[in-house]
Amino acid sequence: MTLELSRGSFRLVVDPDLGGAILRAHWRYMDGRDVAIFEPSEPTFDPFGNGCYALVPFANRIADGRFSFEGRDYELPINRPQENVAIHGFAYERPWEVARATSNSVSLFQRFAESDNPYEYEAWQEISLLDEGLQIEVSVRNAGDRAMPFGLGIHPWFARSPGTTLAFLSQGTFEQDTRNLPLPKLRQVAAFNPDHPVRMEDVPVIDGCFANWTPLHARIVRPQEGVVFEITAGGALRHLHVFVPDNRNVFCAEPVSHVPDVVNRPEFGPAHAMDVLQPGEVLSGAMTLRAKIHSSVGG
Repeated sequence: MTLELSRGSFRLVVDPDLGGAILRAHWRYMDGRDVAIFEPSEPTFDPFGNGCYALVPFANRIADGRFSFEGRDYELPINRPQENVAIHGFAYERPWEVARATSNSVSLFQRFAESDNPYEYEAWQEISLLDEGLQIEVSVRNAGDRAMPFGLGIHPWFARSPGTTLAFLSQGTFEQDTRNLPLPKLRQVAAFNPDHPVRMEDVPVIDGCFANWTPLHARIVRPQEGVVFEITAGGALRHLHVFVPDNRNVFCAEPVSHVPDVVNRPEFGPAHAMDVLQPGEVLSGAMTLRAKIHSSVGG
C-alpha cells in the first residue's frame, strides 16, 4: 500500500510496507515539468535503493555485526554479507504502521523486537510537505530493559545529472582502513566547501563521513534543470555521510548522528559516538529540504 501526499507544487509517494520509504518526490516546476527531488524508485526486494528512508537504530556499518558495550558482547544480523557488515539498522528493511495520515503529511510507527537481535525500540517518522519542500523527522525510543548505543540517519538518493554540484562546510573526512571504515585521523579537504562545490559527475566513487558538519546545511545545484535543493538538519544529525556508488549514476548526502562503526572505535571520542539511551529515553533528528529556482534562470 502506498500513500500519496501533495501540497502546492510538491508531491510524494510513501510506502509504509517497504521500510517506510519515500519512493518518489516531485516538484512541479514553473514551466510545468515534474522535477524529481530524490531518485525515483519502484517497490523492489532491495530496500537499500529506495528513494529516501530512515536509518534506525544506527547509521552506516557495524563491522562483522559485532560490538561490545558495558561488559556484554552483542551480535547483529549481517545484512550486507559481501562486506560482512550490518548496515543502516533494521527499520528500512521492515514495514511501518500508519499512525496518522493527512493530505500532506504522514506519521509512521515501528515497534522492533526480534529474538535474534539485542535491540528493542520504538521508532517514529513524521514526513511532511511544506510550502517550499519537505521535512522528515525521525525518533527512536529505547524499548529494552538496558542501556544501549543508538544512532539515526536519513538516506536520500539524488540523481547525478550533468553539472550537479554538492557543497557544504565540515572539518573534513576521516582516513579509512582497507574495509573503508573510518580511522581517527581527520583529513581536511577543500572539496565540497561552498567556495569549491564538487561536480558529482566527476566523483567516481566516495563513501565517507564528514565530521562536525557546521552549520548543518548542504546545497545541491542542478543547473541543467534550473533547480537548487537546500538541505538542513537538526537534532542528533550532526555529521554528513556522502556516498557515490560505482554502479549507479546517483549519490547520497546522508545526515547522520555518528561515524560508521564507531561503537567499535572508542578512540573517536564522544563527539562522533553513538548516543547511549537508557530504557525509555529518546533520540531524534530531522532533515528539511527546500527547492528553489536556480539563479541562472531568468526572471
